[in-house]
Amino acid sequence: MLDTTRYAILPFVHREGSQTATLDGADCAELLSEAFGRWVEVRLADKTRIYDALARRGARAPFRIPFDTALAIARALGAGKLVMGQLWIFGDTLRLTAGVYDAARGGPPVREVTMRVAAHSGGIGAAFNALADSLLGADPGAMEGAGAEQTRSLRALRAYALGERAMRAWDLTAATSAFRTAIVADSEFAHAYLRLGQALLWTADSAPAAARDRVVIARQTGTLLAKLGGGDRALLLAQQAMFEERWPDACAKYREKLAADSTSFAAWYGLAECIAEDPVVTPDPIDSSRYVFRGSWHSAVLAYRRALLLAPSFNFAFGGGAAQRLTRILYAERYRWRKGRLGNVPYFGLPSLEADTIAFHPVTGAVMARFGTRPATHRAAVERNRAILNEVAAAWVTAFPQEAQAHRTLAYAFEVGGKLTGARLEQQSALEEISAAQRLARTPTQRIRDAVARVRLLVKAGEFATARHTGDSLLGSLGRPTTGMAGIAVLLGRPALAARLFVPEDSNYLPSAADNEPVSLPVPIVQTGLRLLAYAAAGAPRESVLVFEARAEDAARGLPIPTRAAARSSLLDIPAELVFDVMGPRPRHRQLPLVDREMVMQWALARGDTSQVRAHLDTLLATTGPAPSADELSSDAVYERAWLMLAIGDTIGAVHYLDGTLEDLPDLFSALLDYLPLTGTLVRMMALRADLAAVRGETATAHHLARAVTTLWSGAERPLQPVVTRMQRILAEQK
Repeated sequence: MLDTTRYAILPFVHREGSQTATLDGADCAELLSEAFGRWVEVRLADKTRIYDALARRGARAPFRIPFDTALAIARALGAGKLVMGQLWIFGDTLRLTAGVYDAARGGPPVREVTMRVAAHSGGIGAAFNALADSLLGADPGAMEGAGAEQTRSLRALRAYALGERAMRAWDLTAATSAFRTAIVADSEFAHAYLRLGQALLWTADSAPAAARDRVVIARQTGTLLAKLGGGDRALLLAQQAMFEERWPDACAKYREKLAADSTSFAAWYGLAECIAEDPVVTPDPIDSSRYVFRGSWHSAVLAYRRALLLAPSFNFAFGGGAAQRLTRILYAERYRWRKGRLGNVPYFGLPSLEADTIAFHPVTGAVMARFGTRPATHRAAVERNRAILNEVAAAWVTAFPQEAQAHRTLAYAFEVGGKLTGARLEQQSALEEISAAQRLARTPTQRIRDAVARVRLLVKAGEFATARHTGDSLLGSLGRPTTGMAGIAVLLGRPALAARLFVPEDSNYLPSAADNEPVSLPVPIVQTGLRLLAYAAAGAPRESVLVFEARAEDAARGLPIPTRAAARSSLLDIPAELVFDVMGPRPRHRQLPLVDREMVMQWALARGDTSQVRAHLDTLLATTGPAPSADELSSDAVYERAWLMLAIGDTIGAVHYLDGTLEDLPDLFSALLDYLPLTGTLVRMMALRADLAAVRGETATAHHLARAVTTLWSGAERPLQPVVTRMQRILAEQK
C-alpha cells in the first residue's frame, strides 16, 4: 500500500544546451524537498534511500531517469506521489518545470508547474518555496520553518550545493569542507549546519577542526531551529545532544523522528550510534550484584541493521569506513568486548543472549584481566550477531556486485562463520569473496590489504604452502607497507623484517595494560613497543629482545609519573610472557603485585612453586575446559598455558590444550596477522605439538605439523632456523 501523503522527489533533468550554473538537477530536487518539508502534513521519501535506489540502478549525475524507473523507485519507497522536473539555464535565468505524478497509476502529471527565476540572485530559495506551494495545490495544512529559503547568499548556496553533491557521492570529507564554507558565507544558514553535523557524525571525525565544529553546532542549535521543519528540527536537536554527549537525550530525539517517519535512514543510524556510543555503566535494577550498560546494545544492533538494509549504499561512506563500523557494532567474534565506565573506572562486558536479546553485564578491567569469565550464552549471542552481519553483507553484495568493499564485508562474515572455502558446487566463501574484492579494488593499497586478508584465510584453511607463497610475494614486491604486513613477516619467521614494516594503524594492536587501564603513548614509544613485540612473538633472537626491552623501559621512564606504570605494563608485560619459555623470567615478572594470569604462573614456576602453577591452571581449566576451541582462547594464551603444563609434568593436559586450537584453525581470530602474539605463537605451538607427537609416536600428527612449520618458516631468519632444522629431522625420522 502506497502512502498518498508521501512524495518521492527525484533529481531534475538538466537539459542539454544549458549553461553551467550554481545548481544541477539533483540540487533542484534538494531545494524542492526542503520547500516541501515546511508543510507538517506532507511526508517525504527519505533522501538517502532515494539516492541508494538510484545507485543500485547505476544512475549517476547528470541524472536522466526513465519514467518507468522513477515510478519503480517511488513505489519501492512507499511513496504515493512522484515529483520529477527539468532545469534549463538561459544566461542569467533558470527555467524550472516540475510535475506531480500518481505513483500507483503513472500516466500524465496530476499537476505541472513552470517558473523562471534569476540564476544569480538571492531569491532562489524563495522561488523553490513558491514552486512547492504551486505543486501542492490547495492549502496543505500547517507550515513551519523556512523551507528552501535558508540563505540569500549566492556564495553560501553554491557551497551548500557542492556539499550536497559530495554527500550524494559519499565523499564526506569534501562535504564537510563545503558545508563549512557555506557557514562562513552565511552564519545563519540552518541547513548547512544540519548537514555539516550529519557529515561529522557519519565520519566520527575526531580532528581538532571537527571538535570545534561540534561545539559551534551545539551552541547555535537554539537559534537555528525556527528555520527548520519538524523532522529536521528533531535531527538537529539529536546532533546537539550527541555532540554534548547527552546520549539518552539524543536517542529520544532520534526516536521522535522515527515516530514521525519510520523510514528515515539518518534517524535509524543515529539511534544506533547514540546507543552504542553511550559508555555509562549502572547497577542492574533487577540484580544488585551485577552491572549493565545504560544503552541497550541489542537495540543498537537492530537499529544499525535496519539502517543498512534501508540504504546499503551507505557502506561506501568515507571509503568503506561504514562497513568497519558495522563489524565494530556487531560482536561477531568471541574475543571482542564492549567497553564502558562507572565514574572513572573502566568496565568491560562480553555479550550474552537473554530472552532472545543481546545483553552485557560488565565487570571492572581488573576483574576481567584476572578471571575473564564468559557468560553461558556468549556463543549464542555471537552466533546471533554473525547471522545479522551475514544478512546485511549479503544484501550489500546483491545491491552492488561490482563494489570491492561489499565483497570484503561478506568475506569477513563468511570467515567468522567458518565458511573459508566453498563446498562442492558452492561458489560463495570467504576466499572467493576476498578474491572478488581484490579484483575489483580501485587502489594498490586496497589490493595489498586484500592480499594480506587472503594470507590469513589460507592459514586458517590449512593451506600453508599457498599462504607462504602469497606472503613471500607480498614481502618481495613491497612498496609502501600496509597494516598486516608485519604480521605476515612474523608468520614467515622474519621478525627483523617485521620490525621495519609497522605503519601507524598497527598502533591499535599494542597490548593494553595488564589491568586494562587505558594508556596513550607517543608514536615513537608505540613503535618501540611493537618492535619488541615482533621479536618476542617469534621467540627470537634473544639479543633483539634484550635491546628493545631496554629501550621500552627507558621510554617508559621518561613519561609523566602517573602514566609510567600503565605504560610499562603495556610495553613489557606481554613480551615478557612470550619469551619466558626461552629466556626465563624477565624484570617485569618481579614487579609485584602481578595481575596477569600467565605472568603470575610464570613467576610461580620461576620460584619453584609448582603447586601454585597447578592451582591456577586448574582454575583456568574449569573455565575453558581441557581443550578450548580456537575462537574461545587466543593462541598466545594457549601456547603459554600448554608450556606451563609441560613444565610441571602434565604432558597429556598440554597435548589436549594445544589440540583445541590446532584442530580448529578455521576459528582462529581474524586479528591473526594484526596482533603479533597470535601470529608468532601459532607457529610455535605447531612446533611444540610436533615435538610432543614425535615423542609420543603420533606419526601422522608429527608429520603434519612439522610439515606446516617447515613450510611457513623455510625462509625464516637465521635465529629461527634451529626450529626448522628440528622439524625437518622429525619429517626425516617419520618416513
